[in-house]
Amino acid sequence: MDEKIKELKEKLQYIGTRDLLGMIGIHFITFANGSADIAEQSDIFNKTDLTSPQKQYTYLAGLLMSTDDKSNGHITRDEESGIYNELENDVQEITLEYAKTFLNIDPTSNFDDIKRNLVSMDAFTSYFDTGILRYAEQTINLIKTLYSPFDSELDNLTGLRTEDYISFYQLVCDEFENAMSSSKYAMNSIKELLNSLNPYAVDVEKEYERLMAFAQGSTSVSIQNAMDSLNSIKASKVQDIFGKEKGTKLLDTFGLYREPRDFLYYNGKNPFAERPLCWIDEGETLFIVHPQFLLNAIYNYITEVLEKPQNKFADKYKKVKAEIVENQFLGYLKSIFGDEAIYHTSVCEERGTKEHDILIEFNNYILIAEVKASKVREPFFNPQKAYKRITDHFHSDSGIGGAYAQAITLKRLIEGQEDIVLYENKNSKFHIQNISQKTILPLVLTLNQFGGLAVNTSLILEKDLDEPYPWVCNWHDFENIIEILEYLHKGAQDFIDYLVWRIKNHVNVLSSDELDVIEGYFLDSHLKESIKSSAAFFPPTGPSLIDKLYFEKHGIPYEYPGIGYTGIRKKKKIGRNDPCPCGSGKKFKKCCLGKGVYD
Repeated sequence: MDEKIKELKEKLQYIGTRDLLGMIGIHFITFANGSADIAEQSDIFNKTDLTSPQKQYTYLAGLLMSTDDKSNGHITRDEESGIYNELENDVQEITLEYAKTFLNIDPTSNFDDIKRNLVSMDAFTSYFDTGILRYAEQTINLIKTLYSPFDSELDNLTGLRTEDYISFYQLVCDEFENAMSSSKYAMNSIKELLNSLNPYAVDVEKEYERLMAFAQGSTSVSIQNAMDSLNSIKASKVQDIFGKEKGTKLLDTFGLYREPRDFLYYNGKNPFAERPLCWIDEGETLFIVHPQFLLNAIYNYITEVLEKPQNKFADKYKKVKAEIVENQFLGYLKSIFGDEAIYHTSVCEERGTKEHDILIEFNNYILIAEVKASKVREPFFNPQKAYKRITDHFHSDSGIGGAYAQAITLKRLIEGQEDIVLYENKNSKFHIQNISQKTILPLVLTLNQFGGLAVNTSLILEKDLDEPYPWVCNWHDFENIIEILEYLHKGAQDFIDYLVWRIKNHVNVLSSDELDVIEGYFLDSHLKESIKSSAAFFPPTGPSLIDKLYFEKHGIPYEYPGIGYTGIRKKKKIGRNDPCPCGSGKKFKKCCLGKGVYD
Protein backbone atom coordinates (compact mmCIF):
# COMPACT_ATOMS: atom_id res chain seq x y z
CA MET A 1 0.00 0.00 0.00
CA ASP A 2 2.81 2.42 0.91
CA GLU A 3 4.35 2.05 -2.53
CA LYS A 4 1.02 2.72 -4.26
CA ILE A 5 0.50 5.89 -2.24
CA LYS A 6 4.03 7.15 -2.92
CA GLU A 7 3.62 6.46 -6.65
CA LEU A 8 0.35 8.40 -6.62
CA LYS A 9 1.99 11.37 -4.91
CA GLU A 10 4.75 11.26 -7.52
CA LYS A 11 2.13 11.61 -10.28
CA LEU A 12 0.34 14.40 -8.43
CA GLN A 13 3.46 16.58 -8.41
CA TYR A 14 2.94 17.14 -12.14
CA ILE A 15 -0.75 18.01 -11.91
CA GLY A 16 -1.84 21.65 -11.67
CA THR A 17 -3.49 22.64 -8.40
CA ARG A 18 -6.43 24.42 -10.00
CA ASP A 19 -6.85 21.72 -12.64
CA LEU A 20 -7.27 18.77 -10.28
CA LEU A 21 -9.27 20.67 -7.65
CA GLY A 22 -11.55 21.91 -10.43
CA MET A 23 -12.07 18.35 -11.64
CA ILE A 24 -12.97 17.26 -8.11
CA GLY A 25 -15.29 20.22 -7.59
CA ILE A 26 -17.26 19.59 -10.80
CA HIS A 27 -18.45 16.26 -9.38
CA PHE A 28 -20.23 18.06 -6.53
CA ILE A 29 -22.17 20.46 -8.77
CA THR A 30 -25.52 19.59 -10.33
CA PHE A 31 -25.85 20.62 -13.98
CA ALA A 32 -29.26 19.42 -15.13
CA ASN A 33 -32.53 20.36 -16.78
CA GLY A 34 -35.76 18.82 -15.55
CA SER A 35 -36.66 16.77 -12.49
CA ALA A 36 -35.29 13.46 -13.83
CA ASP A 37 -31.90 15.01 -14.65
CA ILE A 38 -31.65 16.67 -11.25
CA ALA A 39 -32.42 13.37 -9.48
CA GLU A 40 -29.69 11.67 -11.48
CA GLN A 41 -27.03 14.40 -11.47
CA SER A 42 -27.41 15.29 -7.79
CA ASP A 43 -26.32 11.73 -6.98
CA ILE A 44 -22.53 11.80 -7.18
CA PHE A 45 -22.40 8.04 -7.73
CA ASN A 46 -23.72 8.68 -11.25
CA LYS A 47 -20.66 10.80 -12.06
CA THR A 48 -17.84 8.51 -10.97
CA ASP A 49 -16.93 4.87 -10.43
CA LEU A 50 -15.46 5.60 -7.00
CA THR A 51 -17.13 3.66 -4.19
CA SER A 52 -17.01 6.52 -1.65
CA PRO A 53 -16.66 9.68 -3.77
CA GLN A 54 -16.83 12.36 -1.09
CA LYS A 55 -14.14 10.84 1.11
CA GLN A 56 -12.00 9.55 -1.77
CA TYR A 57 -11.93 12.94 -3.50
CA THR A 58 -11.09 14.55 -0.15
CA TYR A 59 -8.20 12.11 0.15
CA LEU A 60 -7.00 12.86 -3.38
CA ALA A 61 -7.12 16.61 -2.69
CA GLY A 62 -5.19 16.10 0.56
CA LEU A 63 -2.48 14.17 -1.28
CA LEU A 64 -2.27 16.82 -4.02
CA MET A 65 -1.87 19.66 -1.53
CA SER A 66 0.88 17.66 0.22
CA THR A 67 3.18 17.64 -2.83
CA ASP A 68 5.49 20.03 -4.63
CA ASP A 69 3.90 21.71 -7.65
CA LYS A 70 6.00 20.70 -10.65
CA SER A 71 3.18 21.02 -13.16
CA ASN A 72 3.55 22.75 -16.49
CA GLY A 73 -0.10 22.33 -17.49
CA HIS A 74 0.61 19.98 -20.40
CA ILE A 75 -0.81 16.74 -18.98
CA THR A 76 -3.94 18.19 -17.44
CA ARG A 77 -4.83 20.21 -20.55
CA ASP A 78 -4.48 17.11 -22.72
CA GLU A 79 -7.96 15.59 -22.75
CA GLU A 80 -6.68 12.41 -24.37
CA SER A 81 -4.18 11.65 -21.59
CA GLY A 82 -6.79 10.01 -19.35
CA ILE A 83 -4.79 11.18 -16.34
CA TYR A 84 -7.85 11.91 -14.18
CA ASN A 85 -9.24 8.40 -14.69
CA GLU A 86 -5.82 7.04 -13.84
CA LEU A 87 -5.71 9.03 -10.60
CA GLU A 88 -9.20 7.87 -9.62
CA ASN A 89 -8.22 4.26 -10.29
CA ASP A 90 -5.16 4.70 -8.08
CA VAL A 91 -7.29 6.08 -5.24
CA GLN A 92 -9.78 3.24 -5.65
CA GLU A 93 -7.02 0.63 -5.44
CA ILE A 94 -5.59 2.22 -2.30
CA THR A 95 -8.94 2.37 -0.51
CA LEU A 96 -9.71 -1.23 -1.49
CA GLU A 97 -6.46 -2.24 0.22
CA TYR A 98 -7.99 -1.07 3.49
CA ALA A 99 -11.08 -3.21 2.95
CA LYS A 100 -8.90 -6.24 2.17
CA THR A 101 -7.29 -5.95 5.59
CA PHE A 102 -10.65 -6.38 7.29
CA LEU A 103 -11.86 -9.05 4.86
CA ASN A 104 -8.69 -11.10 5.08
CA ILE A 105 -10.27 -13.70 7.35
CA ASP A 106 -9.17 -17.31 7.59
CA PRO A 107 -12.12 -19.55 6.64
CA THR A 108 -11.33 -21.69 9.67
CA SER A 109 -11.58 -18.69 12.02
CA ASN A 110 -14.12 -18.85 14.81
CA PHE A 111 -17.18 -16.60 14.80
CA ASP A 112 -15.69 -14.14 17.31
CA ASP A 113 -12.78 -13.37 14.99
CA ILE A 114 -15.12 -12.91 12.03
CA LYS A 115 -17.39 -10.67 14.10
CA ARG A 116 -14.39 -8.62 15.27
CA ASN A 117 -13.33 -7.89 11.69
CA LEU A 118 -16.84 -7.10 10.50
CA VAL A 119 -17.48 -4.68 13.38
CA SER A 120 -14.08 -3.03 12.85
CA MET A 121 -14.69 -2.68 9.11
CA ASP A 122 -18.14 -1.19 9.65
CA ALA A 123 -16.81 1.38 12.10
CA PHE A 124 -13.79 2.17 9.89
CA THR A 125 -15.98 2.57 6.81
CA SER A 126 -18.49 4.76 8.65
CA TYR A 127 -15.80 7.02 10.12
CA PHE A 128 -13.38 7.35 7.20
CA ASP A 129 -15.36 6.34 4.13
CA THR A 130 -18.85 7.80 4.56
CA GLY A 131 -19.58 11.48 4.09
CA ILE A 132 -21.51 13.50 6.67
CA LEU A 133 -25.18 12.81 5.98
CA ARG A 134 -26.78 16.20 6.53
CA TYR A 135 -27.61 19.25 4.45
CA ALA A 136 -25.84 22.60 4.80
CA GLU A 137 -28.83 24.18 6.54
CA GLN A 138 -28.79 21.37 9.11
CA THR A 139 -25.09 21.85 9.83
CA ILE A 140 -25.57 25.61 10.26
CA ASN A 141 -28.48 25.06 12.62
CA LEU A 142 -26.42 22.47 14.53
CA ILE A 143 -23.56 24.95 15.00
CA LYS A 144 -25.95 27.65 16.22
CA THR A 145 -27.89 25.33 18.53
CA LEU A 146 -24.92 23.56 20.12
CA TYR A 147 -22.25 26.22 20.17
CA SER A 148 -23.87 29.67 20.37
CA PRO A 149 -24.31 29.27 24.17
CA PHE A 150 -20.48 29.15 24.33
CA ASP A 151 -19.76 32.14 22.10
CA SER A 152 -17.80 33.99 24.76
CA GLU A 153 -15.60 30.95 25.41
CA LEU A 154 -15.12 30.40 21.68
CA ASP A 155 -14.23 34.07 21.24
CA ASN A 156 -11.62 33.85 24.00
CA LEU A 157 -10.05 30.77 22.40
CA THR A 158 -10.17 31.73 18.72
CA GLY A 159 -11.02 35.43 18.50
CA LEU A 160 -14.20 34.54 16.58
CA ARG A 161 -17.81 33.71 17.44
CA THR A 162 -20.15 31.20 15.82
CA GLU A 163 -21.76 33.91 13.71
CA ASP A 164 -18.34 34.88 12.33
CA TYR A 165 -17.70 31.33 11.16
CA ILE A 166 -21.17 30.98 9.64
CA SER A 167 -20.89 34.38 7.92
CA PHE A 168 -17.53 33.34 6.50
CA TYR A 169 -19.07 30.18 5.08
CA GLN A 170 -21.94 32.23 3.65
CA LEU A 171 -19.51 34.64 1.98
CA VAL A 172 -17.62 31.75 0.36
CA CYS A 173 -20.90 30.14 -0.66
CA ASP A 174 -22.16 33.40 -2.21
CA GLU A 175 -18.91 33.92 -4.13
CA PHE A 176 -19.09 30.36 -5.39
CA GLU A 177 -22.72 30.63 -6.50
CA ASN A 178 -22.28 34.09 -8.06
CA ALA A 179 -19.35 32.84 -10.12
CA MET A 180 -21.34 29.81 -11.23
CA SER A 181 -24.27 32.04 -12.25
CA SER A 182 -21.95 34.41 -14.15
CA SER A 183 -20.33 31.57 -16.04
CA LYS A 184 -23.73 30.08 -16.95
CA TYR A 185 -24.90 33.51 -18.17
CA ALA A 186 -21.74 33.91 -20.26
CA MET A 187 -22.09 30.43 -21.77
CA ASN A 188 -25.74 31.10 -22.62
CA SER A 189 -24.66 34.28 -24.42
CA ILE A 190 -22.23 32.25 -26.53
CA LYS A 191 -24.95 29.70 -27.34
CA GLU A 192 -27.37 32.46 -28.38
CA LEU A 193 -24.80 34.01 -30.70
CA LEU A 194 -23.86 30.71 -32.30
CA ASN A 195 -27.52 29.84 -32.83
CA SER A 196 -28.10 33.23 -34.44
CA LEU A 197 -25.35 32.80 -37.04
CA ASN A 198 -26.62 31.94 -40.49
CA PRO A 199 -24.58 29.06 -42.01
CA TYR A 200 -26.17 29.84 -45.39
CA ALA A 201 -25.49 33.56 -45.30
CA VAL A 202 -24.56 35.19 -48.63
CA ASP A 203 -22.62 37.93 -46.89
CA VAL A 204 -20.10 35.77 -44.97
CA GLU A 205 -17.97 38.79 -44.07
CA LYS A 206 -20.90 40.39 -42.24
CA GLU A 207 -21.43 37.27 -40.12
CA TYR A 208 -17.69 37.19 -39.39
CA GLU A 209 -17.80 40.83 -38.29
CA ARG A 210 -20.64 40.00 -35.91
CA LEU A 211 -18.59 37.17 -34.42
CA MET A 212 -15.51 39.37 -33.98
CA ALA A 213 -17.55 42.18 -32.42
CA PHE A 214 -18.97 39.70 -29.94
CA ALA A 215 -15.50 38.37 -29.09
CA GLN A 216 -14.24 41.89 -28.40
CA GLY A 217 -17.33 43.22 -26.69
CA SER A 218 -18.75 43.35 -23.15
CA THR A 219 -19.84 39.72 -23.23
CA SER A 220 -16.24 38.69 -23.87
CA VAL A 221 -15.19 40.66 -20.79
CA SER A 222 -17.97 38.99 -18.79
CA ILE A 223 -16.82 35.56 -19.90
CA GLN A 224 -13.21 36.29 -18.95
CA ASN A 225 -14.23 37.71 -15.56
CA ALA A 226 -16.45 34.69 -14.90
CA MET A 227 -13.68 32.25 -15.76
CA ASP A 228 -11.14 34.16 -13.64
CA SER A 229 -13.41 34.18 -10.57
CA LEU A 230 -14.82 30.68 -11.02
CA ASN A 231 -14.38 28.64 -7.82
CA SER A 232 -12.23 31.29 -6.17
CA ILE A 233 -12.30 34.07 -3.59
CA LYS A 234 -9.86 36.92 -2.99
CA ALA A 235 -8.23 37.17 0.44
CA SER A 236 -8.67 40.95 0.27
CA LYS A 237 -12.46 40.53 0.10
CA VAL A 238 -12.46 38.43 3.27
CA GLN A 239 -10.36 41.02 5.08
CA ASP A 240 -12.51 43.91 3.80
CA ILE A 241 -15.67 42.28 5.15
CA PHE A 242 -14.36 40.85 8.44
CA GLY A 243 -11.58 43.32 9.14
CA LYS A 244 -7.88 42.54 8.91
CA GLU A 245 -7.59 40.73 12.27
CA LYS A 246 -10.62 38.45 11.95
CA GLY A 247 -10.15 37.99 8.23
CA THR A 248 -6.55 36.89 8.69
CA LYS A 249 -7.59 34.40 11.41
CA LEU A 250 -10.20 32.86 9.14
CA LEU A 251 -7.78 32.62 6.22
CA ASP A 252 -5.04 31.13 8.40
CA THR A 253 -7.44 28.60 9.92
CA PHE A 254 -9.05 27.36 6.71
CA GLY A 255 -6.55 28.30 3.97
CA LEU A 256 -4.11 25.62 2.76
CA TYR A 257 -0.87 26.10 0.83
CA ARG A 258 0.43 23.40 -1.46
CA GLU A 259 3.72 22.11 -0.09
CA PRO A 260 5.40 18.76 0.70
CA ARG A 261 3.85 17.07 3.74
CA ASP A 262 4.05 13.64 5.32
CA PHE A 263 0.33 13.00 4.73
CA LEU A 264 -0.06 9.53 3.17
CA TYR A 265 -2.80 7.38 4.60
CA TYR A 266 -6.54 7.37 3.98
CA ASN A 267 -7.14 7.35 7.73
CA GLY A 268 -4.46 9.96 8.41
CA LYS A 269 -4.93 13.60 9.41
CA ASN A 270 -5.98 15.07 6.07
CA PRO A 271 -4.84 18.71 5.65
CA PHE A 272 -7.49 19.39 2.98
CA ALA A 273 -10.31 18.18 5.23
CA GLU A 274 -9.16 20.61 7.92
CA ARG A 275 -8.38 23.54 5.57
CA PRO A 276 -10.33 23.13 2.33
CA LEU A 277 -9.69 26.58 0.85
CA CYS A 278 -6.56 26.15 -1.26
CA TRP A 279 -4.19 29.00 -2.11
CA ILE A 280 -3.48 29.18 -5.83
CA ASP A 281 -1.05 32.07 -5.53
CA GLU A 282 0.96 33.79 -2.81
CA GLY A 283 -1.68 34.99 -0.38
CA GLU A 284 -4.11 36.57 -2.87
CA THR A 285 -6.56 33.96 -4.16
CA LEU A 286 -8.08 30.81 -2.66
CA PHE A 287 -9.70 28.03 -4.67
CA ILE A 288 -13.14 26.79 -3.52
CA VAL A 289 -13.60 23.12 -4.39
CA HIS A 290 -17.12 23.30 -2.93
CA PRO A 291 -18.52 25.33 0.00
CA GLN A 292 -19.75 22.14 1.74
CA PHE A 293 -16.14 21.14 2.45
CA LEU A 294 -15.61 24.45 4.26
CA LEU A 295 -18.78 24.10 6.33
CA ASN A 296 -17.77 20.61 7.46
CA ALA A 297 -14.33 21.92 8.38
CA ILE A 298 -15.86 24.80 10.38
CA TYR A 299 -18.10 22.44 12.34
CA ASN A 300 -15.21 20.06 13.08
CA TYR A 301 -12.90 22.92 14.08
CA ILE A 302 -15.35 24.52 16.52
CA THR A 303 -16.17 21.11 17.97
CA GLU A 304 -12.49 20.33 18.53
CA VAL A 305 -11.79 23.72 20.12
CA LEU A 306 -14.71 23.57 22.56
CA GLU A 307 -14.40 19.89 23.49
CA LYS A 308 -10.80 19.93 24.69
CA PRO A 309 -10.76 18.33 28.15
CA GLN A 310 -8.28 20.95 29.43
CA ASN A 311 -10.75 23.81 28.88
CA LYS A 312 -11.73 25.46 32.18
CA PHE A 313 -15.38 25.28 31.20
CA ALA A 314 -15.22 21.57 30.15
CA ASP A 315 -17.66 20.29 32.79
CA LYS A 316 -20.18 23.07 32.15
CA TYR A 317 -19.89 22.51 28.40
CA LYS A 318 -20.55 18.78 28.70
CA LYS A 319 -23.62 19.34 30.89
CA VAL A 320 -25.15 22.11 28.75
CA LYS A 321 -24.52 20.20 25.52
CA ALA A 322 -26.27 17.11 26.91
CA GLU A 323 -29.27 19.23 27.95
CA ILE A 324 -29.46 20.86 24.51
CA VAL A 325 -29.43 17.50 22.73
CA GLU A 326 -32.04 16.02 25.09
CA ASN A 327 -34.36 19.03 24.64
CA GLN A 328 -33.94 18.80 20.87
CA PHE A 329 -35.09 15.18 20.83
CA LEU A 330 -37.94 15.93 23.21
CA GLY A 331 -39.10 18.60 20.76
CA TYR A 332 -38.90 16.12 17.87
CA LEU A 333 -40.94 13.54 19.79
CA LYS A 334 -43.56 16.14 20.69
CA SER A 335 -43.86 17.13 17.02
CA ILE A 336 -44.82 13.51 16.24
CA PHE A 337 -47.07 12.66 19.20
CA GLY A 338 -48.39 16.11 20.05
CA ASP A 339 -51.07 16.24 22.71
CA GLU A 340 -51.87 12.54 22.28
CA ALA A 341 -49.00 11.55 24.56
CA ILE A 342 -47.82 12.20 28.10
CA TYR A 343 -44.17 13.22 28.45
CA HIS A 344 -41.84 12.70 31.40
CA THR A 345 -38.21 13.91 31.56
CA SER A 346 -35.40 13.29 34.06
CA VAL A 347 -37.26 10.19 35.16
CA CYS A 348 -35.97 8.59 38.37
CA GLU A 349 -36.64 5.10 39.66
CA GLU A 350 -36.26 6.51 43.16
CA ARG A 351 -36.60 10.14 44.13
CA GLY A 352 -33.53 11.99 42.82
CA THR A 353 -31.57 8.86 41.81
CA LYS A 354 -31.18 6.35 38.96
CA GLU A 355 -32.16 8.90 36.32
CA HIS A 356 -33.44 8.24 32.77
CA ASP A 357 -33.85 10.85 30.05
CA ILE A 358 -37.32 10.65 28.48
CA LEU A 359 -40.38 8.44 29.04
CA ILE A 360 -43.47 8.80 26.87
CA GLU A 361 -46.90 7.26 27.38
CA PHE A 362 -48.85 6.89 24.14
CA ASN A 363 -51.99 4.72 23.94
CA ASN A 364 -50.84 1.23 24.95
CA TYR A 365 -47.16 1.98 24.46
CA ILE A 366 -44.39 3.21 26.71
CA LEU A 367 -41.31 4.65 25.02
CA ILE A 368 -38.11 4.81 27.05
CA ALA A 369 -35.63 7.09 25.28
CA GLU A 370 -32.05 7.48 26.43
CA VAL A 371 -30.18 10.38 24.78
CA LYS A 372 -26.42 10.44 24.19
CA ALA A 373 -24.33 13.40 22.95
CA SER A 374 -20.93 11.67 22.83
CA LYS A 375 -18.89 11.96 19.63
CA VAL A 376 -17.82 9.07 17.44
CA ARG A 377 -14.41 7.73 18.46
CA GLU A 378 -11.90 7.34 15.65
CA PRO A 379 -11.36 3.60 15.04
CA PHE A 380 -7.95 2.05 14.51
CA PHE A 381 -6.94 0.40 11.24
CA ASN A 382 -5.83 -2.74 13.08
CA PRO A 383 -8.99 -4.89 13.51
CA GLN A 384 -8.03 -6.17 16.98
CA LYS A 385 -7.23 -2.72 18.39
CA ALA A 386 -10.19 -1.20 16.59
CA TYR A 387 -12.65 -3.74 17.97
CA LYS A 388 -11.57 -3.09 21.54
CA ARG A 389 -11.87 0.69 21.16
CA ILE A 390 -15.27 0.39 19.43
CA THR A 391 -16.75 -2.03 21.97
CA ASP A 392 -15.35 -0.11 24.94
CA HIS A 393 -17.05 3.08 23.76
CA PHE A 394 -20.22 1.29 22.64
CA HIS A 395 -20.77 -0.27 26.06
CA SER A 396 -19.66 2.77 28.07
CA ASP A 397 -22.15 4.99 29.88
CA SER A 398 -21.95 7.46 26.98
CA GLY A 399 -22.32 4.84 24.23
CA ILE A 400 -25.24 3.17 22.47
CA GLY A 401 -24.90 -0.05 24.47
CA GLY A 402 -24.72 1.88 27.74
CA ALA A 403 -27.87 3.80 26.82
CA TYR A 404 -29.64 0.56 25.90
CA ALA A 405 -28.69 -0.99 29.26
CA GLN A 406 -30.21 2.04 31.03
CA ALA A 407 -33.45 1.72 29.07
CA ILE A 408 -33.72 -2.02 29.72
CA THR A 409 -33.15 -1.48 33.46
CA LEU A 410 -36.17 0.82 33.60
CA LYS A 411 -38.17 -1.49 31.30
CA ARG A 412 -37.64 -4.44 33.65
CA LEU A 413 -38.62 -2.37 36.66
CA ILE A 414 -41.85 -1.19 35.01
CA GLU A 415 -43.00 -4.43 33.44
CA GLY A 416 -42.57 -6.33 36.69
CA GLN A 417 -45.55 -4.48 38.17
CA GLU A 418 -49.13 -3.68 37.19
CA ASP A 419 -48.89 -0.13 38.52
CA ILE A 420 -45.78 1.84 39.45
CA VAL A 421 -44.75 5.15 40.96
CA LEU A 422 -41.81 6.96 39.34
CA TYR A 423 -40.41 10.49 39.62
CA GLU A 424 -40.07 13.08 36.86
CA ASN A 425 -37.82 16.13 36.98
CA LYS A 426 -35.99 14.02 39.57
CA ASN A 427 -38.51 14.32 42.39
CA SER A 428 -42.10 14.90 41.13
CA LYS A 429 -44.17 11.76 41.57
CA PHE A 430 -46.20 10.24 38.69
CA HIS A 431 -48.05 6.93 38.15
CA ILE A 432 -48.13 4.43 35.31
CA GLN A 433 -51.08 2.04 35.41
CA ASN A 434 -52.28 -1.11 33.59
CA ILE A 435 -48.72 -1.94 32.59
CA SER A 436 -49.58 -5.51 31.57
CA GLN A 437 -51.63 -4.09 28.68
CA LYS A 438 -48.77 -2.00 27.35
CA THR A 439 -45.75 -2.55 25.10
CA ILE A 440 -42.46 -1.01 26.17
CA LEU A 441 -40.10 0.15 23.39
CA PRO A 442 -36.43 1.06 24.09
CA LEU A 443 -35.02 3.97 22.06
CA VAL A 444 -31.44 5.25 21.89
CA LEU A 445 -31.18 8.76 20.43
CA THR A 446 -27.74 10.11 19.53
CA LEU A 447 -26.36 13.47 18.51
CA ASN A 448 -23.88 11.95 16.08
CA GLN A 449 -24.09 9.45 13.23
CA PHE A 450 -22.73 6.00 14.06
CA GLY A 451 -23.41 4.35 10.68
CA GLY A 452 -24.27 0.70 10.25
CA LEU A 453 -23.46 -0.25 13.86
CA ALA A 454 -26.36 1.95 14.97
CA VAL A 455 -28.79 0.76 12.31
CA ASN A 456 -28.08 -2.89 13.18
CA THR A 457 -26.57 -3.39 16.64
CA SER A 458 -26.78 -7.19 16.61
CA LEU A 459 -23.04 -7.78 16.04
CA ILE A 460 -21.98 -5.78 19.06
CA LEU A 461 -24.89 -5.32 21.47
CA GLU A 462 -24.95 -7.37 24.66
CA LYS A 463 -28.51 -8.30 25.58
CA ASP A 464 -30.66 -11.11 26.91
CA LEU A 465 -32.44 -13.21 24.30
CA ASP A 466 -35.89 -12.27 25.59
CA GLU A 467 -35.22 -8.52 25.46
CA PRO A 468 -35.99 -6.43 22.35
CA TYR A 469 -33.34 -4.65 20.33
CA PRO A 470 -33.34 -0.85 20.56
CA TRP A 471 -34.31 1.59 17.84
CA VAL A 472 -31.28 3.86 17.39
CA CYS A 473 -31.55 7.18 15.59
CA ASN A 474 -29.38 10.29 15.32
CA TRP A 475 -30.38 13.96 15.47
CA HIS A 476 -30.55 14.68 11.74
CA ASP A 477 -32.13 11.40 10.70
CA PHE A 478 -34.88 12.06 13.23
CA GLU A 479 -35.37 15.56 11.85
CA ASN A 480 -35.66 14.14 8.33
CA ILE A 481 -37.98 11.34 9.48
CA ILE A 482 -40.41 13.96 10.78
CA GLU A 483 -40.43 15.58 7.33
CA ILE A 484 -41.08 12.20 5.69
CA LEU A 485 -43.96 11.46 8.05
CA GLU A 486 -45.54 14.85 7.40
CA TYR A 487 -45.12 14.55 3.64
CA LEU A 488 -46.71 11.08 3.56
CA HIS A 489 -49.47 12.16 5.97
CA LYS A 490 -48.38 9.61 8.55
CA GLY A 491 -49.38 10.13 12.15
CA ALA A 492 -48.19 9.08 15.59
CA GLN A 493 -49.61 5.56 15.32
CA ASP A 494 -47.89 5.08 11.95
CA PHE A 495 -44.60 5.99 13.59
CA ILE A 496 -45.26 3.59 16.47
CA ASP A 497 -46.09 0.84 13.98
CA TYR A 498 -42.76 1.52 12.29
CA LEU A 499 -40.87 1.30 15.59
CA VAL A 500 -42.54 -2.01 16.46
CA TRP A 501 -41.75 -3.44 13.01
CA ARG A 502 -38.23 -2.02 13.08
CA ILE A 503 -37.38 -3.48 16.49
CA LYS A 504 -38.91 -6.85 15.60
CA ASN A 505 -36.91 -7.06 12.35
CA HIS A 506 -33.78 -5.40 13.72
CA VAL A 507 -31.33 -8.18 12.85
CA ASN A 508 -32.58 -8.41 9.25
CA VAL A 509 -31.99 -4.75 8.41
CA LEU A 510 -28.65 -3.95 6.72
CA SER A 511 -28.06 -0.28 6.01
CA SER A 512 -25.82 2.65 6.89
CA ASP A 513 -28.71 5.12 7.06
CA GLU A 514 -32.02 4.90 8.94
CA LEU A 515 -33.70 7.10 6.31
CA ASP A 516 -33.29 4.40 3.67
CA VAL A 517 -35.02 1.94 5.98
CA ILE A 518 -38.04 4.09 6.82
CA GLU A 519 -38.49 4.96 3.13
CA GLY A 520 -38.49 1.27 2.30
CA TYR A 521 -41.01 0.56 5.07
CA PHE A 522 -43.54 3.11 3.86
CA LEU A 523 -42.96 2.91 0.11
CA ASP A 524 -42.06 -0.70 -0.70
CA SER A 525 -45.17 -2.87 -0.48
CA HIS A 526 -43.07 -6.08 -0.70
CA LEU A 527 -40.69 -5.32 2.15
CA LYS A 528 -42.81 -6.31 5.13
CA GLU A 529 -43.36 -9.78 3.75
CA SER A 530 -39.92 -10.47 2.26
CA ILE A 531 -38.01 -9.41 5.38
CA LYS A 532 -39.58 -12.29 7.29
CA SER A 533 -37.49 -14.80 5.34
CA SER A 534 -34.29 -12.91 4.48
CA ALA A 535 -32.23 -9.86 5.36
CA ALA A 536 -33.05 -6.60 3.59
CA PHE A 537 -30.19 -4.50 2.27
CA PHE A 538 -30.84 -0.81 1.64
CA PRO A 539 -28.20 0.60 -0.75
CA PRO A 540 -27.01 4.16 -0.13
CA THR A 541 -27.23 5.20 -3.79
CA GLY A 542 -30.01 6.40 -6.04
CA PRO A 543 -32.81 8.97 -5.67
CA SER A 544 -34.32 9.31 -2.21
CA LEU A 545 -37.50 10.77 -0.82
CA ILE A 546 -35.67 13.09 1.59
CA ASP A 547 -33.65 14.48 -1.34
CA LYS A 548 -36.91 15.09 -3.20
CA LEU A 549 -38.28 17.00 -0.20
CA TYR A 550 -35.06 19.02 0.12
CA PHE A 551 -34.87 20.04 -3.54
CA GLU A 552 -38.56 20.87 -3.83
CA LYS A 553 -38.38 22.94 -0.66
CA HIS A 554 -35.87 25.07 -2.59
CA GLY A 555 -38.09 25.27 -5.66
CA ILE A 556 -36.15 22.65 -7.66
CA PRO A 557 -38.14 19.81 -9.30
CA TYR A 558 -36.92 16.30 -8.46
CA GLU A 559 -38.20 13.01 -9.85
CA TYR A 560 -38.35 10.26 -7.26
CA PRO A 561 -39.57 6.93 -8.67
CA GLY A 562 -39.74 5.22 -5.28
CA ILE A 563 -36.99 2.87 -4.17
CA GLY A 564 -37.14 -0.62 -2.78
CA TYR A 565 -34.58 -2.22 -0.53
CA THR A 566 -33.02 -4.03 -3.51
CA GLY A 567 -32.76 -0.91 -5.68
CA ILE A 568 -34.92 1.26 -7.90
CA ARG A 569 -38.11 -0.27 -9.20
CA LYS A 570 -39.82 0.77 -12.43
CA LYS A 571 -43.03 2.64 -11.91
CA LYS A 572 -46.22 0.98 -13.04
CA LYS A 573 -49.54 2.73 -13.49
CA ILE A 574 -51.69 2.66 -10.38
CA GLY A 575 -55.44 3.24 -10.53
CA ARG A 576 -56.94 5.98 -8.39
CA ASN A 577 -59.04 3.46 -6.51
CA ASP A 578 -56.32 0.81 -6.19
CA PRO A 579 -54.78 0.15 -2.76
CA CYS A 580 -51.88 2.54 -2.17
CA PRO A 581 -48.50 0.81 -2.70
CA CYS A 582 -47.16 2.33 0.52
CA GLY A 583 -49.17 -0.25 2.46
CA SER A 584 -51.37 2.19 4.39
CA GLY A 585 -54.54 0.30 3.49
CA LYS A 586 -56.05 3.47 1.96
CA LYS A 587 -56.97 4.00 -1.66
CA PHE A 588 -54.25 5.52 -3.83
CA LYS A 589 -56.26 8.72 -4.40
CA LYS A 590 -56.65 9.17 -0.63
CA CYS A 591 -53.00 8.60 0.18
CA CYS A 592 -49.93 9.12 -2.07
CA LEU A 593 -51.56 10.23 -5.34
CA GLY A 594 -50.05 13.49 -6.59
CA LYS A 595 -47.00 13.42 -4.34
CA GLY A 596 -44.61 12.31 -7.05
CA VAL A 597 -43.73 9.17 -5.11
CA TYR A 598 -45.64 6.62 -7.20
CA ASP A 599 -46.89 8.88 -9.98
